[in-house]
Amino acid sequence: MTNSPTKNTLCLFACSNDFAFALYVTLQTFFKNSPALAAASDVRVYAYHWSELTKKLIASCGPLEIIDYDLPSFVPRTQDVMRFSPALYARFESFGLLEKYERVLCLDSDILVEKELLLIFDLMKDNIGLVPDTLPHIGRNFRQPFGNYDFSQPCYNAGIIVLKKSKLPLAGSELKTWAYQQLAQQADNCLLGDQGIINVALQHFNLKVSTLSDKWNLPASSSRAKLKRAYIIHSTGHRKFWAYYYFHDFYTYYRKWRMQGGPACAIRTYSDKWKNRWDKKPLPERVFFELAPDPFKYPLKFMVFAIKRLLRVRF
Repeated sequence: MTNSPTKNTLCLFACSNDFAFALYVTLQTFFKNSPALAAASDVRVYAYHWSELTKKLIASCGPLEIIDYDLPSFVPRTQDVMRFSPALYARFESFGLLEKYERVLCLDSDILVEKELLLIFDLMKDNIGLVPDTLPHIGRNFRQPFGNYDFSQPCYNAGIIVLKKSKLPLAGSELKTWAYQQLAQQADNCLLGDQGIINVALQHFNLKVSTLSDKWNLPASSSRAKLKRAYIIHSTGHRKFWAYYYFHDFYTYYRKWRMQGGPACAIRTYSDKWKNRWDKKPLPERVFFELAPDPFKYPLKFMVFAIKRLLRVRF
């Protein structure tokens, strides 16, 4: 479905084919729990090497536009650049899209949207809206420092980026071009994808950050009390919804993805001993085993997951 050209707000998502199952869940929760923003926005999804089945399933989530994406040809495909997915760098497109839209919200593909997000733009007092990261400083995003930047500065997470054209002191297209060029120059130095480049851009362009509360990008490892107040829950680091925790919404929509023909998560590993126990079970039952922690490796985590699934707790 093609977006209307009359809206002044864009919500941007991106992922590779391997992570499409997670994006499917993200989009389901976005359209369900943030209907006002969804209705007020064009929704654009950048697709890195998607199958036709993936495009069909993602398109079923709601009114959105799917754009095939790849890195610019001048960016070397080094091990660092390709470590996670080139889809990470589609976030740089959000800056250029300020040429068309007044407001842009860029969201990660492994989140759960818990509440209405429309009011986030009202929190924008400075040039860019970001949530602090758990990393101690931006230097952790790179193998080694470069240029004249201060790599001891606090790091911001790239899982959510809030932009307003009227707040940015330069053309968004200039920032987009610089980000891709910087990536090309640091192609053997980028440990954590786009996040480091965005943090360096804050210094390079002297951008002031509207620091958002962590409830707008809350790690899934947080306490239940904090999770209840979150607008967005983010499965940061290795603690993914599909490999560590029970979250009812993720389980529900992942199951829907699988029942509609979506492939199983291909980015998680299982012990042979565990996988052989359930590999031939019927699909509805198999979903539990695909998401539950491996009991041979993590028996306590498996027990907690099973109990939460039995009780259908929220998280």
